[in-house]
Amino acid sequence: MKIKYLVLLMLILGLSLQFFRVNKLNEMVDIKPGYKYKEITYSDSKDIPNGELEHLVLISHIDSDTQREIYTNIKEVFGYAKISYDLNYLNKLKKGEIYNYESIIIATDDYKYLKKDIYEEIKDYVAHGGNLIILINSYFNPFNKIAGIEKLKGFIEGSGLKFKKNIFPGIYETKIVGEEAKNITNSLLDINLKKDVDIIAETFEGYPLIFEREVGKGRVVYSNATFFGDRSVNGILIQLISYVNSVFLQNIVNTKVVDIDDFPSPLPYGNNELIFSKYKVNTRNFFREVWWPDMKKIAIDENLIYTGYIIGTYKDITEAKKFNRLDETGTQDKIYFGRELLTLNGEIGIHGYNHQPLGLREELNHNYNYKNWETEEDMARSIIKIRENLKEMYGGLEAKVYVPPSNMIGATGKRVLKENLPSLEVLSGIYSGAKEKGVLITHIGWDKDEPSLYNFPRFSSGVIYDRVMMFDMYKGIALYGIFHHFIHPDDILDEERGQGKNWEELKKDLSLYFENVNEKFGFLRAQTAYDGYREVLKLDKLKVHVFKKEKRIDVYFENFPGTTYHYLRLRDKKVKEVIGGKIQWISYDENSTLYLLEANENKISIILK
Repeated sequence: MKIKYLVLLMLILGLSLQFFRVNKLNEMVDIKPGYKYKEITYSDSKDIPNGELEHLVLISHIDSDTQREIYTNIKEVFGYAKISYDLNYLNKLKKGEIYNYESIIIATDDYKYLKKDIYEEIKDYVAHGGNLIILINSYFNPFNKIAGIEKLKGFIEGSGLKFKKNIFPGIYETKIVGEEAKNITNSLLDINLKKDVDIIAETFEGYPLIFEREVGKGRVVYSNATFFGDRSVNGILIQLISYVNSVFLQNIVNTKVVDIDDFPSPLPYGNNELIFSKYKVNTRNFFREVWWPDMKKIAIDENLIYTGYIIGTYKDITEAKKFNRLDETGTQDKIYFGRELLTLNGEIGIHGYNHQPLGLREELNHNYNYKNWETEEDMARSIIKIRENLKEMYGGLEAKVYVPPSNMIGATGKRVLKENLPSLEVLSGIYSGAKEKGVLITHIGWDKDEPSLYNFPRFSSGVIYDRVMMFDMYKGIALYGIFHHFIHPDDILDEERGQGKNWEELKKDLSLYFENVNEKFGFLRAQTAYDGYREVLKLDKLKVHVFKKEKRIDVYFENFPGTTYHYLRLRDKKVKEVIGGKIQWISYDENSTLYLLEANENKISIILK
């Protein structure tokens, strides 16, 4: 009889503990079950005058892949930067049309239909103070001579990248040389340059890659390269154009986001040699007792807020009828880490019920040995299951952000995902990379397959420090004012991602990324992925009008959300004060100064010294 009472008592105690674990603990920690934001009030400047700064982009009416890729990138970077520009064809230019533009940007290598009188007028435009920017080399470019090319000797292949001028912090200091040089290749003109040419950037081998020359009162900037058709260098593209102009105002987001994919997730059992040899604990205890306390310290030291992406199970079951109850120990781990994350003001998004990408067989790359989902209903049930799991563990939490396993998802997967996770607003894939079937490579903006979802991609990943990855981070900050990086807890366990290094080495590498970013861009605001997305979204309809005067720059805004951030570049001028905003110095060289501008009113004036 005593045994029966003891068993009954233990059962009641177990049920009570489970109830306390799932429900009452929610009252002890702030797990932010809802997302609450103040409604944004937008406003417009009044009496916007005519004559704002504008740029002219020229292309050939004869379409080509190279031209299309470069213009697509210009359209993207100018669109988000809120740069006012006109597009025209070389053969349709009329005399007298070019003189009101701040710069002329040529995005073609086809000059067959450029009229001689227009060619002479462009040279006159430069001589009288205009800026001519040529984004792709051409053996038959009529402007080669005034750009400073003395002799053409043919073509040559170049690799790597070294900036000689400080077009942007980080991009200037980071040299892609040696073995890493193979990551950037260009077909170059083999040339001799005149002595009055300034090199902006060169290849690892020392070939001139981008250069400038003063011509009369103006200047010509020449890209002896082919890489501006690659969206991965859009950050360099926008900063090169900025560097050339006497006044350049670029809209940015100003955010710093760090994602941890597969977190929270079931922890691996057993021992790992790299871990056990150093810490004398099993793998599960390592993540609880060593890895997570270190990650919390990094977050505090480097001013970071983490967004984790939960995984239910690593079992590759893709038939809903075979879904099992999630492992209790794994559930306890997810509860512990999830609540730890939320108490740090972090966020939990969804990575998946399991690690199988959502999509039909024909939509995905099958080189990674993933299992196919048998039906759309199976996909739907997996989403419902992890959604219910999330709500149970974290007091009704509904996820707003989704990262696809291996950054892979099909159009069908997106639709099924949104239908069964109605709270979802954001997809986070990657900004650039090798194009493969189903891989989510996107710019910032509404998704083409599922227009109710917004793409907020990551620019970099990993815990191993290398210059190419650091360069990718700087390019994201240069392009959008966004640092968006992701890692995995099990990077140390993966041969490729961890490269056999122990956690002390990996922790040092990871911290170096954040230290470098904070040193150069300490103004970036630490945010969750969803908060970062909201900062992007409120700028979608913003319009910026810039007017240059002798002693000041006036900026008028439409659809102004209350506060906006911008990079301001000035050549041969300095800022005295800003009426209606704040200014912060970022960097300078002998030619220009780069500032962070914060606008707090829908019309501001930048007073110059």
